[in-house]
Amino acid sequence: MADIKFMALGGQDERGKNLFIIEVDEDLFVFDCGLKYPEKGILGVDVVIPNFEYLINNASRIKGIFLSNSSAYNSGAISYLLKDIDVPVYCNDITETVLQIKLERSFLKNKSQNFKIIKDKDVVDFGKNKIEAFRLTASSPNSLGFALHTEDGIIVYAGDFIIDGQETSDFSTDYSHINKLAEEGVLALLADSEYASKMSYAVPNHKIEKYIAAPFKEKKTRIAVGIFEEDIFKLGEIVAQAKANNRKIAVYGRTMQTILKNDMIHSNLNLNDDDLISVDEYMKSDNGVLIISGNGDVLYSKLAKIATGNDDVIEFGPKDVVILATPPAPGVEKRHAQILDELARTDAKLIALSDKNIWPMRACHEDIKMLTSLLKPKYFVPIKGLYKEFLSAEKAAMDAGIKEGNVCLVDNGQVARITDKFISITDKTLPNGDTYVDGSGVGDIGNVVLNERKLLANDGVIIVGATIDSRTKESISLIDIQMRGVIYISEDQAVFKIMQKEVNQILDNSTELFKKDPKKYDLNDVKREIVSKVKSLIKQESGKQPMILCIINEIDGNFNLKSVLARSQKSRNYVHKATSNINQKRRSNKNNNQNKTNKPNDKKRTSRPATMKKPNQNNKKED
Repeated sequence: MADIKFMALGGQDERGKNLFIIEVDEDLFVFDCGLKYPEKGILGVDVVIPNFEYLINNASRIKGIFLSNSSAYNSGAISYLLKDIDVPVYCNDITETVLQIKLERSFLKNKSQNFKIIKDKDVVDFGKNKIEAFRLTASSPNSLGFALHTEDGIIVYAGDFIIDGQETSDFSTDYSHINKLAEEGVLALLADSEYASKMSYAVPNHKIEKYIAAPFKEKKTRIAVGIFEEDIFKLGEIVAQAKANNRKIAVYGRTMQTILKNDMIHSNLNLNDDDLISVDEYMKSDNGVLIISGNGDVLYSKLAKIATGNDDVIEFGPKDVVILATPPAPGVEKRHAQILDELARTDAKLIALSDKNIWPMRACHEDIKMLTSLLKPKYFVPIKGLYKEFLSAEKAAMDAGIKEGNVCLVDNGQVARITDKFISITDKTLPNGDTYVDGSGVGDIGNVVLNERKLLANDGVIIVGATIDSRTKESISLIDIQMRGVIYISEDQAVFKIMQKEVNQILDNSTELFKKDPKKYDLNDVKREIVSKVKSLIKQESGKQPMILCIINEIDGNFNLKSVLARSQKSRNYVHKATSNINQKRRSNKNNNQNKTNKPNDKKRTSRPATMKKPNQNNKKED
């Protein structure tokens, strides 16, 4: 009997950042490695990725990372993980194409050999265990689920999926393969449950065709459609409508351009080179289609740039139709609303598809029930979603025949043990949590920095500056107080004078303490006392609690302002004298060149060379 454990480092009770681990004896199998977008209260953070500490510490035990599709929520963090460990990554060719672009941006081209292309029905043998890939229907073509074969049975990882029995393209589900897995015996099913509370099938609510068909039939209009990079199924619907109405297609987005050049996409969408035009050609056309793509906030940034007239090429006019075909992604809902407002200010006609009309291509309640019925697992574990969605998924699994005690709800960091007789949460926990990516920095931003950013954004900052004698600790300068984002203040205001007085009093008291017992004197204590006093005063005055920075400079006790001024004056006199001599010589040379007579000023001026001719023979000789 194998020792099987299931662990999650992300994706549980949250949306995105999916990362799951199955441990079989000493071997680790990692499924998906995604990111999520920060909530609006997390200032300055670009994306959030899982804590990789456990994987880094156990890198030698990892047999491979298996990615279900190219969605950023499932594969967006792989470039960050590959910076720390060197393991094989198994994915389909579309996912590999997208991730190679991400690696170039992350300066990790040398990691490209880590990717291993895997297709439907492929089997990767690891000795005692093997992993078999099977095809599912999701927003990306040939999205994969994975079946881990162990001594105790098969553990199925169903990434993003929906049940669509009529789909026959590269977005179809291989039901015969699923039935074959069920016949071999499924020990546990790990199923996507993010939209389990939608009490229906995702089909046909995931299609946008009926909402965009009418605008595509209009004459003499250009159409711009905004979608996320992972919405390749929507890309197919847009291309189909464009071809049906003899419209040429342009793409604004490097990743989507690369995806369109993929041979599989070309064949699936029946595209040829004549169907594609450049963005410049789109602007000159009267019926072109522009596909604007990006991940998360990148898409909205592109749309905002165009809407505000700051794009170098694209501009929306009165004959344009703008379709925002993607409902807001988790974490960027506010940004979505802002972009709709910006687009509404343009002259173009705006069509925005909401999540009430368009559902994501993710498993809903009936999809989960159907897949569970097909696979007939002994245990069911909901993954990818909020806790309330897990409860809906639990009900769907039980409706499909799973016993009540055989559903296990696992949180991030928890470890679930799976045996033939039971499934349960163990006492062991793994290091987990959010790692913030801010620009090029990964993990440099913690709670302290985030709290400081919130404080600065809400209440501003006050900077208090002073200078003291390093020998006597006496204050030898005026107290400088600067405020930003707090209240408008001038030097004649009472609160300003009170703060100066209180700071001076604290410095005087510290000086007396130093004279009595130098060992008890601590400059950091003085700074903390000043910060506390200023914070108290400004709280009484304005009700705000800004960040307080106290800067106290210590200078040499031999410092003498008069001596510095004297040295400065001496330097200025020296420069003035040198400049005068230079100017005098320049005037003399100018007069000599013009053959004018000049009487020397004094006897000391003997700088003229002996060979130089005299300007005028009638002049007196020089001494």
